[in-house]
Amino acid sequence: MWYVVQNSRFYFGIAIVAVCLSPNLVAQTLGSDAAQPNTRNADALVREVIHNEIEAQLHDTSLWCYRERSEEDGKPSKTLEVCQTKDGALERLMAQNGRELSAAQREADDERLQKLVSHPEQLRAKLKKEREDGEQGRSMLKIFPEAFHFQCESESGNLVTLRFRPNPAFRPNTRASLVFHHMEGTLVLDTKDKRLVEINGRLTSEVRFLGGLLGHLDKDGTFVVKQQEVSDGHWDLSYMSVDMDGKALFFKTITVLEKKTLADYKPLPHGATLQQAADFLMRDFNIHTAASASTSAN
Repeated sequence: MWYVVQNSRFYFGIAIVAVCLSPNLVAQTLGSDAAQPNTRNADALVREVIHNEIEAQLHDTSLWCYRERSEEDGKPSKTLEVCQTKDGALERLMAQNGRELSAAQREADDERLQKLVSHPEQLRAKLKKEREDGEQGRSMLKIFPEAFHFQCESESGNLVTLRFRPNPAFRPNTRASLVFHHMEGTLVLDTKDKRLVEINGRLTSEVRFLGGLLGHLDKDGTFVVKQQEVSDGHWDLSYMSVDMDGKALFFKTITVLEKKTLADYKPLPHGATLQQAADFLMRDFNIHTAASASTSAN
């Protein structure tokens, strides 16, 4: 599953979000020296976690349904129910600005959903673009351990918090990787399962692309991405927040204020069709979610 940060968020967001959207991988246990990482062991731990996250993305083929609540600057907040398929993700609108849809709005949205099922070209085109952006994100992730120095800040059980700051010796070879010289923040890692639990970062200075001709990002832009184990052995996105300002090519002002919260993950069969996913969204999702909530309460 990909929530790709494109264009106005520039390329660094792709890598940040890609880390936390990686699918499941087999848990492995770190050696005793890595359980209490010093600076050198912290660098090695980050390399291992990033490697595992990338491998997980490349090899996971599972399909999931989930509930997404999103806020985006200048737009109504939305609650969506989403189901993934091999042809792309279907979304069913459930509420806007905290209000459930009227009967007429529900009928119109269900008609839109069925049109996508009958004519999936739009979904496939979007999925193709997401895969291309995902490849670019993985390329940036590969250089993430080289672009920063890492220092242990705190530990609690299997969780280790590392602070990262730019590595002065790192030489960006693309405009996208230039942003790494302007970022600092923290990583929270699960040392038992080798998973990235949270990344929290800030731009410490203005990022100018080609001397500002291709645009810039303002100082103090922030991002937070979190993931968690949503099913046995499967980790997925639970929260994302991006708050950025700047200018793009031809002096177009950029203001990115976006938050997403994801929950109620339910697996779909590997070969689920668009119609099966649509049927699940329209008939079964709320039933499954209610049953899950009841089980958790007991």
